[in-house]
Order: sequence, then C-alpha cells, then structure tokens
Amino acid sequence: MKFPFFSKREPVTFRERLLAALGHAEKADKVFFVPLGEGFYVYVLPPAYDFIAERERFNRDADQARRSVLGDAPLGRYTLVNFRDVREARSPYSDDYQLWAEDFAIKLTGEIGLIFMVREQEVRQVVARECERVGLTCEPHGQWDMRVHQGTGGQGTPGSPDIHGSPGIHGSPGIHGSPGIPMPEQILYTGDLVYEAIGRARNLSELVREYLANNIS
Repeated sequence: MKFPFFSKREPVTFRERLLAALGHAEKADKVFFVPLGEGFYVYVLPPAYDFIAERERFNRDADQARRSVLGDAPLGRYTLVNFRDVREARSPYSDDYQLWAEDFAIKLTGEIGLIFMVREQEVRQVVARECERVGLTCEPHGQWDMRVHQGTGGQGTPGSPDIHGSPGIHGSPGIHGSPGIPMPEQILYTGDLVYEAIGRARNLSELVREYLANNIS
C-alpha cells in the first residue's frame, strides 16, 4: 500500500522560522541571515564561528549574507539586538528561551549566537495595521514609538519618515495623556514589544493585539 507524500510545512511564525534557523546553524560554517517576518531579521552565528577572534570575518560575512537576502536597497532606520543581552537582562522574559528553543536552549547560552536586526518602518506598519483592525488610529511618536488614538480623529500612519541610522530602541512603561485633545491617546512603547517578541519568540502582531486589548478600551 502506497501512502500519499506529504511535504513538510514551511515555517510561518517567528518561533518556527527561528527554530529552523537554529537547526541549520549546527551544520553551517559561517554566519547567515534569516528573515523572521514583521520587520525582524536575525544573523545566526554557528558553533564553528569565533565571533570575538574573527570580528572582521563576521562583518564581511554578515554584510554578504544580508545583501543576499535584502539586496543593496537602503535599510532605513534599524537597530541590532544581541540575544545574549535579552537572555541576561530582559526580565520577565529572559528565561523564556528555555521553553521555546527546546533542544537548542542550552546552545543559546554560548554555542550559537543570535543578533537580531529590527527595521523601524516595517515595525511601524505592523502596529498601524493592528490599530486599524480594531478601529484605532496611530502615528509615529519619537524615533520608534507610536501614538495611539481612540476614535477616528486622525489618520493612521503605516510608514515612517525617511530617516537613517541604527540607534538603540528604548523600552519604558507608562501612559501619557494629552490634555486639550478630545480624543484619548496613549503612547505605545515599541521597544518593550520588540524585546518581548525576541525573548519569547512571538509574532509582533500578536503582542500588539494583546497590548491594545489590555490597555486601550
């Protein structure tokens, strides 16, 4: 009896794509670059790679790997996040990798390196799309954050100004009101959600959706 052939489903979520990249890292001999979706990308440093001793090699290989995926178009504003920094200092989700990384968890403590690249314009588009989905409008606030409006008193902004560079993103809790404006508004601190997405290997859109449901009535 012959059984029908079932092709393996392609990874579609942040976690699935990251796990697939970790699986490939074990056999790779140089850094490679993987799109994770929703403005997130990751440089994967395989075990055979000595980042500290071979920094020039990393820079060369990383640039080549990124160009092979994104081409030569300008990157716009972006930031780099070393997974080690999330693992060591980003409570309360600094230990979550022990669950989502499965058998790779121990290797993320030193054997395999991950450096995430997060692009501002794509992240803003995700936030704007989720706001629009629930009838909210939003606009850029500062370098990375978004000002979210309740009601329909403004136009959402899916893009961002033509700005370049790679400053770090911040994360700081709090709610800012806006006296004199009849429509309530709140600042969504994008950095908080970016670090959580990396620490917990979750799609940014899911985190934005949860944030809006829990914080904006």
